[in-house]
Amino acid sequence: MKVLIKMIKNHPIDSNCFVIYSGLNSNCIIVDPGTEDCEELLSFLHENNLIPQNIILTHEHFDHIWGVNKLLEIFDCTIISTKKCLDNIINKKKNLSIFYDQVGFEILRTNKIIQVSNNDLNLGNFEMKFKETPGHSEGSVSFWINKNLFVGDVFIKGVKTVTKLPGGSKKQLVETISELSELFRDDNMMVYPGHGEVMAFNEIDFSKVI
Repeated sequence: MKVLIKMIKNHPIDSNCFVIYSGLNSNCIIVDPGTEDCEELLSFLHENNLIPQNIILTHEHFDHIWGVNKLLEIFDCTIISTKKCLDNIINKKKNLSIFYDQVGFEILRTNKIIQVSNNDLNLGNFEMKFKETPGHSEGSVSFWINKNLFVGDVFIKGVKTVTKLPGGSKKQLVETISELSELFRDDNMMVYPGHGEVMAFNEIDFSKVI
């Protein structure tokens, strides 16, 4: 099945949100909605007659989750992430939002959640594979559909990955990148990061990431 992917820039922090859809029906998946009012995202959904069924969070940091509460007000979505991510998004210190504006926010608790670790998951039109990828944060997860790999902030083209925030670990990052490199070094994967531009996996200079 064809995978359609729309990238939308979050604001005010310049992170990436993605909409994954097939064009065959109205179902879609939102990845990392990091804008509080989701205005641009909601406009895209409306213009394309899309209804999100799931929200995938690559990790718990506020600039990747800020729009979750807004989306849950409007749509009957299931949140998909690791257990550590789910534990941290409901705490304004652990999601780091309190340190951004000294007010912070928490994602509202919901019973509609799916915890992922290292497993496959069928989400409507798509077969996805998930892998926990700690290093930037303790709750980080990457996932892929066909030749499309979503990594959050595990690595960003030409930028050293931040590991000094709470829950970060350079040792874990080295292990994560080694495992991903082993998985995809011979595949023609396109990488959709949490910031910056989409890139081919074989374009990444991992010496600049670690």
